[in-house]
Amino acid sequence: MQLIVKQPKSALLMSLLLCLFIADSVVAQVTITPAMRKAENALRIKITRAGNWFAQGKIDDSANLVVEVQKEFEEQMKGADQQRLALYSRVYNMLKKAHALLELEGIELTELKQPIVAKPMPKPPANPANPANVQMTLDAIPEGKISFVNHVTPILMAKCGNCHVRQARGMFSMESFETLMKGPDAGVVIFAKDATGSRLIEVIEEGDMPRGGLKITDVELAVLKKWINEGAEYDSDDPKALLVDLNPNVSVGDLPVVKPMKAIGTETVSFKNDVAPILMQNCASCHGFGDRPSGRFDLASFSAMMRGGENGPPILPGNPDDSFLVKKLLGTGGGQRMPRGRDPLDDAQMEIITTWIQEGATFDGLDFTTNIRRVVAIAVAENSSHEEVAANRITLAASNWNLAMPGINHATADTSNFHLLGTQTEAQLTEFGTQAEVIAKKVGLALKLPADKPLLKGKITLYFFNARYDYGEFGTMIEKRSLPRQWKGHFNYDIVDAYGTVLVPRSEDYTFDGLVAQHVAGIYGRSIGDVPTWFSTGLARVVAAKVVKGDPRIDAWKESVNPAASRVANSSDIVSGKLGGEDGAVLSYSYVQFLMDNQARWNVLVNSVSNGANFNKAFVGAYGDTPEKISEIWWKSGS
Repeated sequence: MQLIVKQPKSALLMSLLLCLFIADSVVAQVTITPAMRKAENALRIKITRAGNWFAQGKIDDSANLVVEVQKEFEEQMKGADQQRLALYSRVYNMLKKAHALLELEGIELTELKQPIVAKPMPKPPANPANPANVQMTLDAIPEGKISFVNHVTPILMAKCGNCHVRQARGMFSMESFETLMKGPDAGVVIFAKDATGSRLIEVIEEGDMPRGGLKITDVELAVLKKWINEGAEYDSDDPKALLVDLNPNVSVGDLPVVKPMKAIGTETVSFKNDVAPILMQNCASCHGFGDRPSGRFDLASFSAMMRGGENGPPILPGNPDDSFLVKKLLGTGGGQRMPRGRDPLDDAQMEIITTWIQEGATFDGLDFTTNIRRVVAIAVAENSSHEEVAANRITLAASNWNLAMPGINHATADTSNFHLLGTQTEAQLTEFGTQAEVIAKKVGLALKLPADKPLLKGKITLYFFNARYDYGEFGTMIEKRSLPRQWKGHFNYDIVDAYGTVLVPRSEDYTFDGLVAQHVAGIYGRSIGDVPTWFSTGLARVVAAKVVKGDPRIDAWKESVNPAASRVANSSDIVSGKLGGEDGAVLSYSYVQFLMDNQARWNVLVNSVSNGANFNKAFVGAYGDTPEKISEIWWKSGS
């Protein structure tokens, strides 16, 4: 090997090159031994040292160390299987960059050849959710329209599953159609009808993804492109449904996956009341909330927790003894005992966790994707008194205001059912509160609620904004979304918080009474149980239309139903969640009005859900069929 050394052009150039030199790629998660990890890590340490020498102008030393690393790398790659190839992909990428930088300095190195698999990869372990570990491959582009469920889902699960279905590598999850289309924090990666401009296609064509040897074939790439160019449509009911549920006969990457399961009511240990508080207290500082969690084990949500991290699924439902989480907590799983830097969990805490796993490791919250810290807060609120919940909401309201409107002073006022905040004077807010109580009483009468009890546990917060910009900032900072320009206010509820926002009317286009009636009715609808959005949205509008007259905004809803219906293919789009925006809202209003016209059945539904029944089961019990089927009757009636 001949080394011809020239001096680097400048210190700045060296610094820039160093950044490239030591950058490494993310390796796909594979099953490997500790010895293999140790050897691979040693090579990366050496090549990082070579990068440091390069930056210091020690070109000879840097080049000689790169030569040494390359020899060791090539030795390790002899007879390598797919697993070892994936593990050492970072070393290979670092060596490639080192070659490029040293060659710029006139140094000739022995050619670095890309390693190839020398023997078949061992069969992956049995998938708990899919024991057969079936892999579906496409030999030709399917005729007709591409199906997301039947054609796209198998590709994403098999080729992208290790990093983006089982995990959320790069803050990008493909666990559902909804998260796929949302994309990572950096932005959307799929643009309907524009495969060429879609980042997902770009990284596949560039060979950057998927990593770790699970390559997408030309046919699979063509299928993805065709699906996007056809509109990137979803051909199932619930866009939040997990891909592993949409196509259960397909395995996820080359690693097992454990599907999150809902509690069935027979469990003696509750996740939200018993297990989640232990995890938040002892584990969240290292594994919480998606910010580069240690070992890629993320407690941001229940679904993220069940996906697991570098060591695969941490929890095997029904099998605490073999669950990696239990082993790490007991100190029998290799490496350091968890929680790191804290006292081990006591016997009572371990008994809670192992019993929960033995009983199926089920989830008794509302949504698998809810932040676990929020799950705990909801559980605490559920077990708190009316006064305690009200006090906590008042504290939360002040925090929300300061986050959305930093440096802007506000006044507050309180009534029996409301806590009010705004830049108005206390006297003005008190007047708003008095008016809101009058509307709340009318809403209570319309809903036949007891007059001697609060509307719901804890007070409702009402935020008042004088400017559209300030209202928009509230949406951006508190709800992390852009609020539609036509909105004059909206409501939100979980038991931790219950609030409505009011853009103070300055014209006759809408009324204060109409907004408050809609907020109060909608919040009440959400408070009775785990109800779908179309239910609370529709109920809010039906009640507002009943108790407030002469509001142009409300009067326009009825006239908007038929035009909205003309833009929708199926009635089930409303109840499945496919249809959002104003069209979805006015059609929800029409459908709920249709349901409420049969007051006896409506009362059965509301009472059943209020007593803890599952909404869909309660609906069938009240109306004799599913919301989708009954919506077809409503659709045909033209109501």
